[in-house]
Amino acid sequence: MWSFNIVPKLLIVTSIFKGAFIAAGASVSATFNNNIQYKFDTDGNSIDSTSGKIDFFDGAYIWYGLANGCGRVFCGILSWSSTDLQTWHPNGFLFDPNTPQIQDFCAPPLSGNCGRPHIVYSKSTKTYVLWLDEGSPGFALFTSSRPTSGYTLSANRALVGYQPPGPFKAGDFSVAVINGTGYIAYSLLDFSTVGASIWPPFVQSIYVQQLTPSLLNTTGNVTHVVSAASDLVDLSAESPDIFRRGDYFYITASNTCGFCTGTLLVVYRSKTIIGPWIRQIISADTCGGQTTGVLTLPGPSGRGDASYLHQADLFSTAPLTGIRTAAHAHQFQLLTFSDLDGSVNDLNCTLSHSATASVIKGTLPKSGKPSHEPTVSSPDPLETPYTPSCLLPTYQLYQTFISPKTGKLSTVSVNIAGIANSTGTLQLTIFRYDNTTAFYTPFYKWDTLATASIPGSSISQAFEAISVPVNSNIKANDKLGIAVVWEGVAPLCVMVTGATGTGGDGRCPIEKGPGGSGRDGSLFAIGAAQVSFRGKVGKTPPIVVLDGEIKWAAVIN
Repeated sequence: MWSFNIVPKLLIVTSIFKGAFIAAGASVSATFNNNIQYKFDTDGNSIDSTSGKIDFFDGAYIWYGLANGCGRVFCGILSWSSTDLQTWHPNGFLFDPNTPQIQDFCAPPLSGNCGRPHIVYSKSTKTYVLWLDEGSPGFALFTSSRPTSGYTLSANRALVGYQPPGPFKAGDFSVAVINGTGYIAYSLLDFSTVGASIWPPFVQSIYVQQLTPSLLNTTGNVTHVVSAASDLVDLSAESPDIFRRGDYFYITASNTCGFCTGTLLVVYRSKTIIGPWIRQIISADTCGGQTTGVLTLPGPSGRGDASYLHQADLFSTAPLTGIRTAAHAHQFQLLTFSDLDGSVNDLNCTLSHSATASVIKGTLPKSGKPSHEPTVSSPDPLETPYTPSCLLPTYQLYQTFISPKTGKLSTVSVNIAGIANSTGTLQLTIFRYDNTTAFYTPFYKWDTLATASIPGSSISQAFEAISVPVNSNIKANDKLGIAVVWEGVAPLCVMVTGATGTGGDGRCPIEKGPGGSGRDGSLFAIGAAQVSFRGKVGKTPPIVVLDGEIKWAAVIN
């Protein structure tokens, strides 16, 4: 859970953070809870971000990352804006990913696929610079006057200071501005050992270098980031990020494990950018995922009270296969440090773990996209954890709810994810019914309010909210339902609160009376092709009640 309380006072200081002026303002208390892993934007969609990062730009928290929901090699880079690290407003793509130029540039195999996006603000050029991993030589550059849109590809590349000829390639990287100076930390892939053994497929280690004032290129000497051990942990280091706290520079990294379900979380620290570097391993499996970086969050006073937030892609949560699956969760965890030597304490992977920090309350940029809040929905994802469950086509699902008011039911949406280019059709039906006994009554006919047929090929791999236009008049306390039927073979997944096993014994569930929240209802299900009575005496209906509730939302005008 991310819970926030605005402190009712104004600060009397200003600060500079990542090249952006931060005016005095209210502070926000942000609590990061391991139990809340799937994040959703104000349009109801799951945050489709891989290898993403949050930065504080233009007075707002900007989360940006690779979108993988389309199922292609390169789907684009999405961003979201927030004032408080809780509510995320979608901004759309940083640039159009579907032009022939971009598809030709970002889609070639083994090129980097425009991966590991990082944005820095150049005070000298007054532009935002987007760095991407895209083949050799060096890194691709995009620039924009705004942090969340309008990026254009530069004809120039940012070169790295050390990349020998032959089977070497600069790969995973990060760029950051620290005390006014830009730095890059990148992993250099060495393919000279390919074919020598089953594993590792190659070796790689991290190098760090300074950037030019424009932040459009590298400059100066290169430092090799290895510990005194100089072992395979050092030579299997990727996905680096760089930041500074107090007297130390820090570089975080994972071991070679692209998009996998758990890898070492390695931290290097040094009092100088040229080393020597001390190494730690602060997690055996990064809580079932892979690190994307550490986010320096500005503190309210701007005087040394920053917090350091570790971000990871939790690929172990993804219900669908594939190394670039979009259906994975995220973890945000505040790092803690030793006052004695600056070392980082171990990551805590228990679901009950939470921590709180006080940070500046931001403002939405002009590009922040407004959103229509639903009138009624399943439980708030900021308070209730959702987990993916691939119940379709094993079951046909019927989620019920009660209308909280009289009006026009405008739309109903359900969060669903599928495998790329699935064949089949998703049938969504919005209906009105009399009472819960109807689900156990043969030949009962509900009142159909709207239907929609969605081809499987158009269903995202991320848990996007699929909306059904309804535009039907309803009354307060009407009993309403959402039928979700998948006419395909490949699994289709929904988001569910609580457990997802079957509950009840075939009898009618206790009907929850109408309530102000409108969330009173049940998740009914029937097994595929199970359409007749069951049981020894032939009187048990095939309908069962599942634990939990699928993620849905409705707008009533």
